[in-house]
Amino acid sequence: MHEDTELPRSTLKHVLALLNDLDPYGLEPGLPDGALADEYDLEAAPIAQILTTYGTVAVEQVDTIWLKWFGQPLTAVVGPGETTQFVASLNRLVEPRAPQEELWT
Repeated sequence: MHEDTELPRSTLKHVLALLNDLDPYGLEPGLPDGALADEYDLEAAPIAQILTTYGTVAVEQVDTIWLKWFGQPLTAVVGPGETTQFVASLNRLVEPRAPQEELWT
């Protein structure tokens, strides 16, 4: 049981760290004059959930999450190149899972 609950918490922590490093709005989370360290927690949670459920996340999924919270996709905020690099870093956090159909063959 402990392992099942630890993975999502660990993933959430790492996703939040990557978001804080990206810091799309220059809020400087966790720094003395910046926002709280968990400033991007609401956005990190659904990203971490997708990662732990499916083992991967796509740029389009991150853009959809960003659109919900900020009214614009992340690619519009930081650019497509930086978003692609960010998503690649996210995907390195977890082991990819086999698609459902491959699990039964």
